[in-house]
This record gives sequence, C-alpha cells and structure tokens, in this order.
Amino acid sequence: MEVGAILFLFLSGLVLGSLLILYRQRRIPPGRSLLAFQGLQQETGYAAESGGAVHIALGSGELYEEDAITSLAGLQALEAMADAAVSYRAPPVVTVGDPTLLPLAQDVLRRAYERSGRADLYRPSRVRFVAPSPIAYTAGAAHVVATERITANAMIGAFGPEVSLIADASARRDLPQLAAVADPRAIGALYPATDRLAMGEELYTASAQMTEERYYAVSLIAHDVLRIILVLIIAGAVLWPF
Repeated sequence: MEVGAILFLFLSGLVLGSLLILYRQRRIPPGRSLLAFQGLQQETGYAAESGGAVHIALGSGELYEEDAITSLAGLQALEAMADAAVSYRAPPVVTVGDPTLLPLAQDVLRRAYERSGRADLYRPSRVRFVAPSPIAYTAGAAHVVATERITANAMIGAFGPEVSLIADASARRDLPQLAAVADPRAIGALYPATDRLAMGEELYTASAQMTEERYYAVSLIAHDVLRIILVLIIAGAVLWPF
C-alpha cells in the first residue's frame, strides 16, 4: 500500500502539473458533458422574453456540518448561472432552507450585478430564506414554483426525499427542470421526475458544465483524471498478489 500511495502522489502531481501548464497556455481539452446542465442558457433567455424567472433551490444544507461541501457546490452553480441571468435582465428567484446560505447567496447575486455594471438593480429579496426545516422549506419552495412566474426550475444542493415536493410542483406546470443532488434518497425521489439529473459526485461538476471559465474546466478534468488513477491503483493493489 505504501508503494500505491507513492505512485498515486507521483501521478497526481504529474497530472496536476500538466493541467497547470495547459491552463497557463489557454489550451484546455474538452471535458465530459452532462445532460442535466444542457439548455440552461436557452431557458434563461426564455425567462427574459416572457418576463418570468428561473427558480433555483439550494436546499437545506448548512455551511458548518456534513452538508457544507454540497451547499458550497450549489453556491458555485448559482454563481455560474447568475451572470447569464443578470445579463439577460432575468434575475433568478433563489430559495434557501438554511440561514447560513442566505447572505452568501445574496452576495453571489449582488456580485453578478456588479460585474454587469448594474449594481443599482440588485434586490436582496430575490434570495429568500423560506424555512429552517427541510420539509417546510421544500413545501415553501414548491409554493413559489406553483404560484409565481417561474419558467424553469433547478434544484442544486443538499436535499433529502422531500425534494419531490418541489419537483412535483414544477411537473404540474410542465416546467423544464434539472436537479443535482448527492443524497441517495433525493436521487430516488427525483429519478422519476426528470431525466436531467446529476447524481452524486456529478453535483460538483455543475460550475464547469454551466460556464466557460477555464479554472472550472481544469478542476473538472483534474477531478476525472485523479479518480481514474485512484481506481487503477486500487485495482492493481487487489490483483497484484495474483
């Protein structure tokens, strides 16, 4: 196992060094594409044309316990979507189920307005803290989808099986929707509701899938390559005695 660890570190350093060189030379190889994140630009454009908005649910994950990484991935996805939405003058409606997410999500949206030179149009009320309990939160977010001028629905973050309430409200209005979740219970609840479903570690690729920023693309490629190296080393360690 010590040899395997040394080999993993060596290959990881080699891969990361190569990607760093490519990043500096602006030569980023194409990464994998996921169905879940395709079409978001068109849906944002339609929201602008129709006077509606894309609803983005970031879940009930807190930023100080086990859901922190998942919630941060949701915030990164919001950042990737916010620039396009603000440029179309169709800011999203964002709902959160944990108070620690509220100021960060508001800051993400505010910075998107600042980058577009429209800071005076920013409204903190576009990000809403609905309720601190997962079921109450998803019920409130489902009410937003059902009653407001929502044209598309995205669920990206820490959810449990209660996320089906939001998906059902969207399906009743026949809205396009996507989801990116890590909890197996949420995956099971969403699997019948949408074919645009990013499962497990695919959640953490959202930023790279929704933006052309080079550092997101490099991060995604590095993630995939390191995973392959780790799988090969584990398989080699298992088969070595034979």
